[in-house]
Amino acid sequence: MPEGLKPYIALILAGCFFGTISTFSAILRDNGVSSFQQSFSRIFFALIYILIIFYYKKLNFFINFRELKYYVILGFVMSLLGFFEITAVAVGTPVAIVVLLIYTQPVWTTIFGKVFLKENVNTIKKLAVSISFVGVFLISHVWNISSLHYLGFSISLICGILLSIDFIMIKELSLKPKHFLVSIFWFYLFQTLFTVVLGYLSRIVTDDEIITSFNFSLSLEIWIIILLSALIPMFFGMILFYTSVKHVSIVSVGVILLMEPISGIVYGYFILGESVDFFTIVGGVLILLTTLLVIKR
Repeated sequence: MPEGLKPYIALILAGCFFGTISTFSAILRDNGVSSFQQSFSRIFFALIYILIIFYYKKLNFFINFRELKYYVILGFVMSLLGFFEITAVAVGTPVAIVVLLIYTQPVWTTIFGKVFLKENVNTIKKLAVSISFVGVFLISHVWNISSLHYLGFSISLICGILLSIDFIMIKELSLKPKHFLVSIFWFYLFQTLFTVVLGYLSRIVTDDEIITSFNFSLSLEIWIIILLSALIPMFFGMILFYTSVKHVSIVSVGVILLMEPISGIVYGYFILGESVDFFTIVGGVLILLTTLLVIKR
């Protein structure tokens, strides 16, 4: 495999690993695990996995105090993203709208990448972003929506912006001469802390236990699924993403990471028995084509 292709393959795999989150969430939701408990557990156990690696590899996870601010901000952005995504659904926003607006991410990534990272956005990249958005539009089936919740619309749009900021901040962090696990540990640590705070704040928005509760009395099988939901996307997925994002244009990263919803649909079909129609297939094919477009540009 050509060296230049490896980071692209790693990003595709990262997107596929991140795509397991929706399947894990659906299984855990159906077994009474709340959204808050899922969000917290994924990050918390990922931290435990990283600490185990620190122990065996004898890695020093201490950082300069002046660097702490960046990790705090990134952890806060990541926790807000998870909180707002849950809140958007909780206030009654159709899932199709939430999906569509969160995955406006490539559009925001293109804008922010050009403004803050001074990246060149050529015609191919603009075309890829445009086609990928059409693909997300088809997947979301937004035309089936009969009413619009403006609060949820706004929150979902903010999620798309936050996801873009998340990608850009991690890319900037990956360029620094620091072991990738040290960086991941620190922003996951602050994400965990902020998730706890926002989890309690979510009780102001809703008293629905499937969103706000925390249950320790779960079966062994469910705890294993929780551990896997931390291991696959949050540990392996983030390692692949973090170590490859510095080698790829942030605009291309935004497009390639649309493999997350695509893979989520595939997992949903084979594992959860969810239906897939013509528009979903066409949307998925368009996103796959845009991924090939940015790789072979």
